[in-house]
Amino acid sequence: MYSRLIKEAGEMHLPRKTVALLLSLHLLGTIMELSSLIILMPVFQFIQSGGDLVSLAGENKYWNWLIDAYSIIGLMPDLATLLVTSLVFLLLRQVFTYIRLLAQAFAKESMITRMRADAFENYLHADISYQDKAESGGLINDLTTDLQRAADYIFGEIMLAGLLIVSAIYLIGLFVLSVPMTFTAIAIFGLALLILRTQMKKSDVAGAAVVQANQRMSAFLIERLHLSRLVRLAGMERAESDQMRTLTTRQRDTLYRLFTLVARVDVVMEPMVIAAAYVLIFVSIEHFGLKIEHIGMFLVIVIRLLPMVKEIARTRQANRATKAAHHSITDRMQEMTRAKEVMTGEQSFIRLIKHFRFENVFFAYDKTNEIAALQGVSVSFPAGKLSAIVGPSGAGKSTLIDMIPRLRRPDKGQILLDDVSIDEFALDKLRSGISSAPQMPQIFNVSVAEHIRYGKADASMDEVKAAAELANAANFINELPNGYDTTLGESGVHLSGGQRQRIDLARALVRRAPILLLDEPTSNQDADSEALFREALLKIRAETDITIIVIAHRLSTVAMADKIVVLQSGAITSEGSHQKLLLEDGWYAQAFQKQKGADTRN
Repeated sequence: MYSRLIKEAGEMHLPRKTVALLLSLHLLGTIMELSSLIILMPVFQFIQSGGDLVSLAGENKYWNWLIDAYSIIGLMPDLATLLVTSLVFLLLRQVFTYIRLLAQAFAKESMITRMRADAFENYLHADISYQDKAESGGLINDLTTDLQRAADYIFGEIMLAGLLIVSAIYLIGLFVLSVPMTFTAIAIFGLALLILRTQMKKSDVAGAAVVQANQRMSAFLIERLHLSRLVRLAGMERAESDQMRTLTTRQRDTLYRLFTLVARVDVVMEPMVIAAAYVLIFVSIEHFGLKIEHIGMFLVIVIRLLPMVKEIARTRQANRATKAAHHSITDRMQEMTRAKEVMTGEQSFIRLIKHFRFENVFFAYDKTNEIAALQGVSVSFPAGKLSAIVGPSGAGKSTLIDMIPRLRRPDKGQILLDDVSIDEFALDKLRSGISSAPQMPQIFNVSVAEHIRYGKADASMDEVKAAAELANAANFINELPNGYDTTLGESGVHLSGGQRQRIDLARALVRRAPILLLDEPTSNQDADSEALFREALLKIRAETDITIIVIAHRLSTVAMADKIVVLQSGAITSEGSHQKLLLEDGWYAQAFQKQKGADTRN
């Protein structure tokens, strides 16, 4: 059991020495308690003999030892001295118990803190394909509810181990008093635990059901909270409320089922324990003929042992109920560890001098599927220029630029920065040289300045304002109630779509990274916002040496690009300037004319 406990504790980042310390404190407390009880035997004998130490010493070597021990401190054993000694041992037991409880509470909360921080860090360092598949609801449930339940399981197992140690020590004491009586007690208590075994097995199933119900609830809440606007506009409030009631009812029922099983054990154990005590009293008197002091001592130990047996049964059942949460947490941690990004290279990436290029790059999301998202892509992007990647939806545009910061790795081929493979660069150094702004700006609920500083916390206010100016965001920021100190609200709720996009562009620019990646920045913007964003791109190209790569749905946004690459079905079908592509009369020319016609009609 100890090796399994150490293994499971290690999976939860609880050090072996902490487990050993808690069990040692449990052991010391037990020794003190048992010592306080053992002293009661001479108390009974002292009372029975009328305080005749001579006769007691002559009948029992134990008394000779007691008299010698007390004489060292200048005392003789009498009723008061013996009772005070028992009390001292009992107080020492309380001291060790207090220390153990404090150490256990600190160790438990520290373990939860470490696990939560490590799990979050592991998630951040897991590859993008794992993050794409991971359900946020399940992850949040694992890091909150199930992590607490997993901690309850580990420390429940430590408590169970401690209780078994205590019980073993008491059993040794019982064997010293009477071997036949001890075997009788073991048989009775073993039968009681055997009867409860069925209930404990049911707790395994109930515990797994609780974990599943919690995960479903978390996933539902997170998704619906983000889609509350859609729910209202679709008139689905009643349906979603009904679904919420269904999930909460299921959650309640699983928890109630688990509570019922725990309560059943408590209720059944009480009369069984009392009945066992009565049987032991009857057997000790009628069949084993024990002396009164032995019977008294035996009953004192048994009475102390009975609630421990009950607690062992209760703890074991509770542990089986929370074991599923422990498995969920450890499985999650192992999955994220296996999915950790590949760390290669040691070089720093400071600037791009000539170009970066893709050489015969293949990539498939489903490795068992013959259809690849990228099929032999070979293309070069010049340093310090504005390049665009265009093409129909699903062509592989976002996949292609995900390759540059190594969010995804090619199945075949390579990507070179100034003729050096990106695998030669240290991952953190590579990414420090690349800034990006996604299609949907991810705005934090902080001030404007704090958001722009995200990624460069030490940026000065002058740098923040310069980035905002470059992103064409300075004018509207200055008109906000508190300027750069204005709180943006969750997801930038107080801003328009175009304003959010330009503030996020300022965030990407404040780092002045050599490469800037923009993923369809104007796809959801009106004509005025698109024009302002296009002006920002021209300003960045004119005033900096940043290499800009833009994925564009609106072709008018990138008509002024130095180079435009057309990607269709994962392959490069054309590349060149705006005028060159119009003359080819391929996909680009046709798409441009369609968009131009639509704009004219609007």
